[in-house]
Amino acid sequence: MTKKRRLAIISDFHLDSNHFSIEEIELFISLLNDLQITDLHFAGDISNDLHNISEPFFHQLESLTDLSVTFNLGNHDMVELSEEEISVSNFKVKTFASTAFVSFHGWYDYSFMKEKVDFQKIIAFKNSFYFDRKIHRQFDDIKTTAIELEKLENLLTELSAKPEIERIIVSTHFVPHQQFIINTRYEKFARFNAY
Repeated sequence: MTKKRRLAIISDFHLDSNHFSIEEIELFISLLNDLQITDLHFAGDISNDLHNISEPFFHQLESLTDLSVTFNLGNHDMVELSEEEISVSNFKVKTFASTAFVSFHGWYDYSFMKEKVDFQKIIAFKNSFYFDRKIHRQFDDIKTTAIELEKLENLLTELSAKPEIERIIVSTHFVPHQQFIINTRYEKFARFNAY
């Protein structure tokens, strides 16, 4: 008999800046056990250091539990990573019976900004204020987003064509959804629609 899988998704764990105590991690694990979670997915911003903080934490969770741990990167996780390192963990698919779970990193989508966009101002703001000034992508934000969306569309088309797949769940750190749009005439607030 196949064990029933139960997926939990969490984002913005910020393991390093939250300084979780051993007791808090034990409480987290206990909650996952109480909820009978079998698969845990981190949807980005796990820490500011994927290799030295996040990955050891994933291994620790898997060694202390029966959890299967997966992740997609957020902007904080991408710091100090090359484009190749970013790509390695992108567009992963995990299958649960007839459900395909797709995790991809995503990126900033400026098409959600309704106003005329001055990209130079946005980039200047981002580079002077945001943590992202420490991330060096191969292409600018617009092209990076276009590449991500094209790859996602191709993957979803491929999965949709499989008769054994009845449902697709997508996880990304950057949430491109109309419900999160700020209706404002002020440019300084409108820029957040891309983030």
